Amino acid sequence: MAPLDVVQADSTVATDKQALINTQSTLNYQQQIIKQAIARNLNDPALATAPVIPTDRISLEQLPEESQPVEDLVQSAFKNRPELEQAALTLRNDEITLKGARNSLLPTFDLYGYLGGQGIAGSVNPNCNPQFNGSACTSTESTGYGTAVTNAFNGSAPDKGIGFSLNVTIRNRQAQSVQARSLMEYRQSELRLAQLYTQIRMQVVNAQYALTNDRAQVQASVAARDYARQSLDAEQKKLHLGASTTANVLLQERNLATAENNLIAANAAFAKDRAGLYQTLATTLERYGINLMDAAKGTVNSAPTIGGVQPASAVPATAPATMPAQPTTPPSTR
Repeated sequence: MAPLDVVQADSTVATDKQALINTQSTLNYQQQIIKQAIARNLNDPALATAPVIPTDRISLEQLPEESQPVEDLVQSAFKNRPELEQAALTLRNDEITLKGARNSLLPTFDLYGYLGGQGIAGSVNPNCNPQFNGSACTSTESTGYGTAVTNAFNGSAPDKGIGFSLNVTIRNRQAQSVQARSLMEYRQSELRLAQLYTQIRMQVVNAQYALTNDRAQVQASVAARDYARQSLDAEQKKLHLGASTTANVLLQERNLATAENNLIAANAAFAKDRAGLYQTLATTLERYGINLMDAAKGTVNSAPTIGGVQPASAVPATAPATMPAQPTTPPSTR
């Protein structure tokens, strides 16, 4: 083997080791996130260092949402998505603000009226002087509070009137600026609501087609993995017969590892897009049987149901390929 090939192989090994360390770090971080979501407390050293071993695998079975019409899924998303309700409330609030701003530009007209009565009682002041009083001091009988109350409501001395007030503002720049700003905010809310409807529709359509594409990608990755495994087996048989070299076997093993890595990535993409479909439809809690009322009360009456998975034992495991020994003598030929 040439020295340059040895250096290149060492460089490849170092790069693979670095990738392995990065992958192990990512795996450890994801395990910590899962354990924190389950336990909420990682102070126990045994729990902090315990590995997370998945017991289920993603199933490629078709979901009921994939066979439903797109319009039904879109309407379901319109009904369940909370941001649509929030945007509708914002639009309604901006509409009320706009009405108030427009009313501030209009003239104000106030109509008022009043009706009252007076009740006088008591005795005449003995010091009454007609010269200063302006009228004669009429001598009346001494009365009390009852007479005063009676005179106040019998209409003997009414006090009534009616009037109006009109206020017309000219060149009210401040009110006009408030009205223009309120109108712009209302138009922006309308545009935001229309954009949400369009965005959600596109998300539903993309999520439904993404599952079909991901399932096809998984099936293609499985076929590529099987082909790589058979190619490795054939190369190993050639090596036993002396018709191949260890370099070719190592190349086939690398191809098999790459195919298995692609299969894992395809399964992860399928699982992610399947969860994304539930998130787009806003039916994640309903799909998994999670009741928020039970969670708020702290009493779980029914366990969540996770569908679309199968036990790990039902998935055929990939046995690591072993390198056969290089034959010491070539086979005899005639």
